[in-house]
Amino acid sequence: MSICAGCNSDHRQRPARRAVVHIAVALAVTATWIAPASFLAQEKNLASARNGAQVIKYTSEQGGARRAEKVIDEHAPPGGWASADGSLPQEIIVRLPASARFNTLVFNLDSGAPESEWARDVSIYAADPFPTMGGWKLVADVRLARETTDQTFSVDQMDGRFIRLLIREAQSSGASRVTLGQFKLFMR
Repeated sequence: MSICAGCNSDHRQRPARRAVVHIAVALAVTATWIAPASFLAQEKNLASARNGAQVIKYTSEQGGARRAEKVIDEHAPPGGWASADGSLPQEIIVRLPASARFNTLVFNLDSGAPESEWARDVSIYAADPFPTMGGWKLVADVRLARETTDQTFSVDQMDGRFIRLLIREAQSSGASRVTLGQFKLFMR
């Protein structure tokens, strides 16, 4: 009799187990639909010092709070890099932790300096694995507006480990220096 009682109680639990399995499957399927949306919300700035990028070369910097590395440190505006003088072009080279694919460039000019000193014309180049082993490939030439918000540029998808910013002009010719608040790089 105890064997039959155990069988009956097992049969009563099966519908409950089936319901739990169905709910788990439904949650797993729903999670796969939601995952792409949450992934986009957590996109990664490839040129961030926090994510392992480093400024490895620059033509000049004012120093102190205006060091070249400030252009990739993801600080709250204002802030960033400033050249030591008004000589142009100015160059900043960023090394990513590994070769990465990207298609979006983001600049923020809010450096706390007068608008006349903000960068205006910038050429962006990429190299992989190293500039001397294939040279720099032009990613884009951009003209930055006098805005304190992020300026986003979509470019053809490209791979690179080294990113070169060649700042050719400031917002005003004859500026005593040139500045750039932030530079970011994404795959969107």
